[in-house]
Amino acid sequence: MSETINPPQLNTIRIEIDGEIGTLTLDRPDAFNAMSPEMIGEMTVAFGWLADRAPLRGLIITGSGKAFCAGGDVTWFRKGVESGEIDLPSDVRRGAEVLHQAIIDLRRIPYPVVGAINGPAAGAGFSLALACDIRIAASTAFFAPAYGRIGASPDGGMTYFLPRVVGPSKALEILLDDPNMNAEEAKELGLVSEVVGPEELMQRAQVRTAELAKKAPHYVRMAKKLVGVSIENSINDHLQLERHGIADSMATEDLRNGVETFFSGGTPEFHGR
Repeated sequence: MSETINPPQLNTIRIEIDGEIGTLTLDRPDAFNAMSPEMIGEMTVAFGWLADRAPLRGLIITGSGKAFCAGGDVTWFRKGVESGEIDLPSDVRRGAEVLHQAIIDLRRIPYPVVGAINGPAAGAGFSLALACDIRIAASTAFFAPAYGRIGASPDGGMTYFLPRVVGPSKALEILLDDPNMNAEEAKELGLVSEVVGPEELMQRAQVRTAELAKKAPHYVRMAKKLVGVSIENSINDHLQLERHGIADSMATEDLRNGVETFFSGGTPEFHGR
């Protein structure tokens, strides 16, 4: 009898499971899902569980209420600015370390992660959206670097992911101009793959995630891993990773099923074995 694995119960994040598809919802709607210290800590729990224990083949990340995520909770910064008793640089240094561990765990998730961007994604919220594998935006969403508006340096992987999506020169232009990019502008830049009406967003994200979840898990895992490290690797090192990845796939039942079905003219079903 298989073990029932329940998601962690958290205060600022909800994780819901429907078959092999999970939905993670940032749940501080009154604060536009801004990342408080509590939420940042809970992100490490959530993404660690989703990477290591969740019995899933696809994940949707979205926000509750009107926003996806407004970024870091500026009220936290304000307390540090106004109080002489708070060492703000030290507090933020520790907070960024925790946030960055959460982003690393998010990127370790071996199955497709679809961002359903339901509203503003600003600052670290924009970074979080960029960390997803694929992004679908509601027509009411917008994207903003936002850090420069308070004189803060980017974090959350912003300067890692953005150049990989739009190229280094365009990424720097976006960071320096610091615009509010609406959903259609984001699509033109390749930041999102499609724009839908707000009422259609979750249904479309569920359909897209279910489609991706049908792919062979080894294929998905290796595609994510190989693309993720491709820019840093030399061609010799990278081709070695590809060599071992395709060889390892030959030992899976999914590969055997896929080859047999290819020649029989059917549609394969992959089960992760």
